[in-house]
Amino acid sequence: MAMPRQERPLGAEDTPLLRFAGDLRRLRQQAGQPPYRELGRRARYSAAALSEAVAGRRLPSLAVTLAFVAACDGDVDAWRDRWRDLAASDATVDEQAPSPYVGLAAYQVEDADRFFGREALTEALVRLVDERPFVGVFGASGAGKSSLLRAGLAAKSKRTALVLTPGHDPVTEVATVVAGLVDEPLAPLREQLAADPHALRHRLSEVPGELLLIVDQFEEVFTLCADDDRLWLVRALTAAASPRSRVVLGVRADFYGHCSRHPELVAALYRAQLLVGPMSADDLRRAVTEPAARAGVSVEGALLARLMSDVTGQPSALPLVSHALAETWRRRRGMTLTLAGYEDVGGVEHALARTAEQTFQQLAGEERDAARLMFLRLVTPGDGTEDTKRRIRRDELAEPRGPLERFAAARLVSLDDHGAELVHEALLRAWPRLAAWIAEDRDILRSHHRVIEAAAAWQGHGRDPDLLWRGEHLALIHRLRDRLNPIEHDFLDAGLTAQVLRATELRRRRRRLRMLIAALSALVVLLAGAVGLGVTAKREADRQRNDAIGLRAADAARALLLTRPRDAAALALAAYRISPTPETRAALILADAATGASVLGEGYIDSPGRIAVTIRADESAVPPGYRLWRRDGTGWRPAGVLPGGSFYYATSADESHVITWNGTAFTSHLWDVSDPDHPREIALPAGLPMVRGVTRDGSLVMATGTDRTAVVWQVAGGAVRRLSAGDVEDASVVPDGSEGVLIRRDSGAYAAELWRLDGVRIATLMRTPDVVYPIAGPAGTVAVLGRTSGNLTLLKATDPSSPRTVVEAGGVKFPARVAFDPQGRMAAVVDDASIRMWDLASGAEVMSLRVEGLDLTNPRFLPETGELLLISIQKGALWRLDPDVPRVIGDICAGPVELDWDRYLPDTPRFPLCPTTPSPTARRR
Repeated sequence: MAMPRQERPLGAEDTPLLRFAGDLRRLRQQAGQPPYRELGRRARYSAAALSEAVAGRRLPSLAVTLAFVAACDGDVDAWRDRWRDLAASDATVDEQAPSPYVGLAAYQVEDADRFFGREALTEALVRLVDERPFVGVFGASGAGKSSLLRAGLAAKSKRTALVLTPGHDPVTEVATVVAGLVDEPLAPLREQLAADPHALRHRLSEVPGELLLIVDQFEEVFTLCADDDRLWLVRALTAAASPRSRVVLGVRADFYGHCSRHPELVAALYRAQLLVGPMSADDLRRAVTEPAARAGVSVEGALLARLMSDVTGQPSALPLVSHALAETWRRRRGMTLTLAGYEDVGGVEHALARTAEQTFQQLAGEERDAARLMFLRLVTPGDGTEDTKRRIRRDELAEPRGPLERFAAARLVSLDDHGAELVHEALLRAWPRLAAWIAEDRDILRSHHRVIEAAAAWQGHGRDPDLLWRGEHLALIHRLRDRLNPIEHDFLDAGLTAQVLRATELRRRRRRLRMLIAALSALVVLLAGAVGLGVTAKREADRQRNDAIGLRAADAARALLLTRPRDAAALALAAYRISPTPETRAALILADAATGASVLGEGYIDSPGRIAVTIRADESAVPPGYRLWRRDGTGWRPAGVLPGGSFYYATSADESHVITWNGTAFTSHLWDVSDPDHPREIALPAGLPMVRGVTRDGSLVMATGTDRTAVVWQVAGGAVRRLSAGDVEDASVVPDGSEGVLIRRDSGAYAAELWRLDGVRIATLMRTPDVVYPIAGPAGTVAVLGRTSGNLTLLKATDPSSPRTVVEAGGVKFPARVAFDPQGRMAAVVDDASIRMWDLASGAEVMSLRVEGLDLTNPRFLPETGELLLISIQKGALWRLDPDVPRVIGDICAGPVELDWDRYLPDTPRFPLCPTTPSPTARRR
């Protein structure tokens, strides 16, 4: 016969919980003290669960309590009432007990014991990191990427884990974690890393054992970092990835396309990506109930059902769930999280907004204004992407600091010794007041962020006067005066002071010139020959004055391009009439293009010709699909669609074929769109993961293989040829399909080589130490663009034995797009800072325009007019740049030309802006 197991004595039953456990034990004694195994058989619960119910450490669940009582033949109704009274009291609640939920913050490595629901995904990520040295984790904001990387991957990995976010200065962030690892001073180590991105790989190789470098919130390199810092981090991380040093990026899904602009990332992420989607119902249930169980509390069934109903299938709900549960924990009844407590905090939908709003309402009037300005600094407005949080330095905030501390105490803002940031981007969407602030101030917010960056650069360079703004840009800062911090105020004041000094110096020069002219006039009777000198001096003074006025007006016109293009055109025309300099000519051409900008459907993807390609709104695919359009008289009519899931890559010169690129599977897709109403996918043969180009008629495709060779595929016949060249970094096919240009790594340098497509090398066009990529054009033209040096070389290889360099230009930012006209007579290069155009017969630069902030790309020549088509990334608008100034003036003057003369040209006499006779070459829009 089984003997009853001896139990740990409860001691003095001096608490309601211990008395409850003691009475349960006595009930068992009255029932004959059956063994727990027998009791478990009667109650249909495990012996361990029943033994724990009378241990007195925590209140057992109601179900276990009633099963225990029924198995001992006790009064079930009486015990039910007693359990509810005890659960509703504070007797079982430890007010100091930490919440098992982290709220808006991400789960950290030390939170791994309460991180549930992502076990399968964590195991998949661990396996992927074991297989690949460089891995990307993509997912929507709020999908739980940071928690997966920290409490999942970093906690489970056997490697030494280093976790960082890029911030404003990724070089310093990387140097900080490496300095702690190698135990060296930060300053010299940062200097060493900044000088050479490959130094990171060298320093990590010195550390014993295997490392895991996790770069969370990698999207910050696109929203916070300068271009040079972004390129440094991309190169440093891709070079550092090795069997001993694994690199993992956490990236918001809407920045996937930004990553695809960097070939280093495209190559490194090949078959090395994990997509974080919404939790399944079972995973979400574990994420809710397991942390509570570890803390000794239960989740009411009604609460669990309501929570599952509220959030199942929503990819971005996890931080809201965690925050709502953390608030519900504070309102728990005894040892139970209840539906009543959940509804009291507003549920998932309103808990975060209620916390933020209650904190805001506790502020006084002045503090509320400060809170508004603080939150707007903590946000980077999206540009084709969702809004993102922004980390700020503490000294960026003006007084008072109370709101910062209040919202930090409410766990909505995260503080450390150096700066502050929102705990999670979910706040941007969940708090209506903040969303309204952003919506009301979106344009002003973008302007303010430009001021913040300019002031920080000025401060960082020792308040260099050359970095001060002037003209219309200075007026922009002045309009933002009420939201500037002390450094930005100093930046404004220094700019105003410099402008006054310039104006004073200009007046002094004019006064001296007038005195000179007066003196010369007094001597005119005696020195008639001096008249010519006076006239020349006056003309020079007038020219300098006009140049200054024209430059100021051109700057003002540029500031109006995206918001008031007609006003920009009128102002640019006046600037050009006053002073026809390269700067005013550039402003005139850009203003004409902005005025005529047009959008088709959801926005152009590429410059149109025979067909047009636009975004197709399809929320079920990331990225969305594409809509094809065909000509219909002077307009367009919708044609077929290309499905979602792939990014547009290129169109053949005759627009009969389109290439798309699937960044997740790292595969290319070729589409026959010769009939735009019925696009047809052409299956690519195996071994063509990275299609680099297609011939003019789409009959031949060139790709690079995973074995670093070049592959040529004849579409019609299906023949595949692998060229004998090795170490191929990049490739481009000549439009007529006769040859290909390969970039090969050779003895520490990079060689641009011309190859026949039957596998015979024709000639080496050039060698360079820089990483370069090629663009093969028509009529023997080739462009070679350096990725890091910014050098562009335009070659003529009509005689392969003697290739001729036509143009060598510097200062081209990577990535850039190059276009040739169909006859190979003109070339254009477009980056995020400039548009430049050359005549390839003479090598002369025929156009150079500054385009910072316009985000123009995908150039295409119109052979009939010499115009250049471009696409604005921001809105998918089509711009037509015309280098023919008389035609541009005719275009502008074909419509109403109205100028606020007193505002923009107050000291300039009025004159007619347009010729009395319209230009016969003007286009009619």
